[in-house]
Amino acid sequence: MEQQQRYIFGDRDEKGLYPVTVDDIPAGTVHRRHGSWYATMPGHYLVKRYTDRHQAAAHLVTLIDQGIRPTGEAPTPRTPGDLIKSLRATSSYSHLVPPLRLSLANLVRAAEAMARLAELGWKPLEGYPGADQPWLMQCRLRGWQGRRFWSHLRGRNGDGIPRPITRHPGCKPVSEHAQALSDLAALRISTCPCPPFPRDKHPMDADTCLDILTSIQAALDDHAHMSALVHARSILEPCPAATRRATALRAAYERHAKAQQGLKADKRK
Repeated sequence: MEQQQRYIFGDRDEKGLYPVTVDDIPAGTVHRRHGSWYATMPGHYLVKRYTDRHQAAAHLVTLIDQGIRPTGEAPTPRTPGDLIKSLRATSSYSHLVPPLRLSLANLVRAAEAMARLAELGWKPLEGYPGADQPWLMQCRLRGWQGRRFWSHLRGRNGDGIPRPITRHPGCKPVSEHAQALSDLAALRISTCPCPPFPRDKHPMDADTCLDILTSIQAALDDHAHMSALVHARSILEPCPAATRRATALRAAYERHAKAQQGLKADKRK
């Protein structure tokens, strides 16, 4: 109880961070990601997870009691997030946002989410952060920019109905949405028209996608994150045929997962 009385939560910002003051000292922030809570303090790298925001804030109290204070910008260790930033030669913001784990499952989910955003008339302005994190995007109907949760846009309980129905303040009337999205749909095609970069066009069939996923997994197994991200560009970069690519990626991922299960079964024999 003593620690709970010493910290105060501020209002949640657009990135999902709650500022925390301890004994009137700005101590850092806490945030929720994928069911767990984390504490952050500028100048210190904190990775421990907690079950609720009060436990995370209590950790900031402990740091303050140890004489530790925020010191400028938090140092960032060499992580996949750093490597992602080094690949910004592409004009897209299509890679994963740290600390979302770099994995085949997350890469495929990211490709599917961005393909569906195009169908819904949204443009991502940063990498896919996960379903339950605020995602910066732009409305292609009115140009509005802000953060939306992918879990809301993809619909609830499998109904596929994006929320909110009104999209955002100042958007077109709901009655005009269907026609506006139909007009945008004419820009989507089933064949990749993009120039080969760095080597081939974006993959559009399950066999090619399986080759890429296999290469990514091999790089991850060797802890070669830069190599994995280079391969990942072809499945995450914007493409007018992103819907077809996402479908092929899902089929390839399921084949890859099934093959991995078979290998594990053989090893147990």
